[in-house]
Amino acid sequence: MRDCYAGTAAALRDALRHAVERGGASSLGVLHQGVPSISTLTGDAATAQAGRIRRQLDRLAPVPRALLVVAYAPRDVACNCRAPCCSGRYPNPEWRDALDLVVAHTAPLMAGHAPNVRLRAALVANLLTRTHETAVSLAQRCGVHRKTIAEHTAILEAALMGTRQHAGELDTAFARVDVLLREAGIVADDRQPQAA
Repeated sequence: MRDCYAGTAAALRDALRHAVERGGASSLGVLHQGVPSISTLTGDAATAQAGRIRRQLDRLAPVPRALLVVAYAPRDVACNCRAPCCSGRYPNPEWRDALDLVVAHTAPLMAGHAPNVRLRAALVANLLTRTHETAVSLAQRCGVHRKTIAEHTAILEAALMGTRQHAGELDTAFARVDVLLREAGIVADDRQPQAA
């Protein structure tokens, strides 16, 4: 358990992971209790700390909050039900809902292009989680040309991740939650001088 985090990214990862591994974000949590990882916060104090982090995250508007959830929450939750039909993992409902919101939010960016929600969802997930599927593989999976993938990626990347001249929506959301977590004393404020 950390009383104070050195960085905002670690605080977000721990709080979002804590909820799904403890069943706090899913109504199926009782049925799908996952095995906690080594980096999971534990105990009542950890639950309180995760709640404090989530309280600051919930102060953001829905789209910036969804961007951060897609970027920092786990995609899947481990399942130890051992049922023959189970693959040992199931989708994180909070992550999926956040991705759906971001995909809907990016729809106006694709005006003038053929609508392909499946492609846009894959591209948004790849950009925000930094796990890039190859253009060839994605083109085959979504039934589009590689040039279409490159065009759509450029549009989405400029809006969500930003350019050299302009910050993207993810950067703006991260900066806002960083300020909130530092003001709440959850993340160490390295900008203030420390008492000796």
